Parts: sequence; C-alpha cells; structure tokens
Amino acid sequence: MNTVLSPSRRRPGFSLIEVTLAIGILGMAILSLVGILGSTFQQVDEIMQTNRALSGVTRLIGALDNPRSIVYLDASADSNPANVKYIHQGLQAKLDPVAAIPASNFEIAYRLLGPANNANNAVWLYVYDRKMVIAVADAQAGATVTYNLYSNPSAMEVASCAGNSDNFSPIAANTRNVVGTPMRVRLTLSKLLVGQRYQIDTVTGEPSVAKWTPGTALPVDPNLYALAYLPVVAEFFPHDYADSTVFKAREETPILVQNIIISR
Repeated sequence: MNTVLSPSRRRPGFSLIEVTLAIGILGMAILSLVGILGSTFQQVDEIMQTNRALSGVTRLIGALDNPRSIVYLDASADSNPANVKYIHQGLQAKLDPVAAIPASNFEIAYRLLGPANNANNAVWLYVYDRKMVIAVADAQAGATVTYNLYSNPSAMEVASCAGNSDNFSPIAANTRNVVGTPMRVRLTLSKLLVGQRYQIDTVTGEPSVAKWTPGTALPVDPNLYALAYLPVVAEFFPHDYADSTVFKAREETPILVQNIIISR
C-alpha cells in the first residue's frame, strides 16, 4: 500500500547549504562578469585615446610645417579666453629674432626643436579639440549674440604653454572651451639623425665630417645646419592636468610614438 504524504509533511523549500551554494555560484559569476567588463572598458578607453592621438598627429604635422599656427598660452591663459598670441610672437626673441627679415617656417621650427636633443630638453606641446564661440550682430536685439558653446563648429588646436611653465591647467582648458581629454606631446630629435653630417663647415661651405650622435647639440644658426630636413619624435600622452614638474619626472608609456619629418 502506497503512503501519500500530507501537504504539511512535504519539503517547504531549500536547505541552508543549498542557498549558500547558490549564492556562492552567483557571486563568482558576477565577479567574473565585472572583471570582463572592467577589461573591456579599459580596452575601449585605450582605443579612444589612440584614435585621439592619431587625429592629433595630422594636426601636429601641419602645425610644425607652419609653426606660426601654434597658439602661445602665457601666464594669463587661465583668465584670457581671447588669447590670440602665437608661438613666434610669444617667443620672438628666440624664434624670430630679426623683425626686419621674418624667419621662414623651417627656421622657426628649427630654433624651437633644435635644442631638444634629449628628454630633459624636450619641447612640450598640447593638442586638443575646442568649441569655437561665434558672435554675430543681431539687428533685432540690437546686440551681439553668442552661440551656444556646445554647438559646432569645433577646431583642433596645437598650443605651447612655455609662458606658463609648460602647464596646461584645467582652468585654461575650460577657458579655451576644450572638449574631451587634451593630449600632451613630447618632442625630441629623432635618431634618424644618427650618422648624418649635420653641420656646415664655415670654411668650405660643405657638410663637415662630424656626424651626429644622440645628445649632440645642433648648430644654433639654422643656416649652419646642413640637412634639408629635421626629424623629430613625437610621443603622445593623455593630459591629466598634472603639474609639469610631476609629469616631466615620471616614467610614462606613450599612447603613440610618431616620427615627423620637417622639410625646409
């Protein structure tokens, strides 16, 4: 004869051990998922940073070919959104010293980058996107109307902060209407110069027998430089608004390294 259990004698639920095991399995699954998502987010961020650096390379090449387009941000950059000074004006005594005879673009780039023969003498520039503020006269309102900062157009800008100790502060970025994360670029002479007869012999007018080695200083006068090009290395880093005394001293892995050739 079969015995039928009454509803009151049936098993009411899971035991404590079963619940503990289920929670443990669920917890392990969640931790694994969090680890996968964390890795994915990091990869996405690295891809975005690399894409931003790749976009900046083209703009940087154009700026070095025409250094008069490089914005010069001086100590007032934190409070002056209308900064219209360019690097050949901010560093005129160094880059364009003879006012009566304007220097060529190559001469300005050479005087800027020629001393960068090692990391301690590197030249730092910043590449970033900024929203442009457009002002137009409104006849009906009888005043000047400024468009929303979040609207187009935008422009990619290359700037030097040499007048502000190479510091591009968050206040300056806000003043310049910077969009996203700026990239800071460390520029040094390329090892493509190694073995090149880089200096003109003032007696013969021909390249001297001396060959360039890393750390060697180039001639101060661009006219005594023998080559028709100047190769530099551009290392791109995401700018975290750290003080220049901090980021210049610490070891960092660049997001992108690019050789750039500046032609006469």
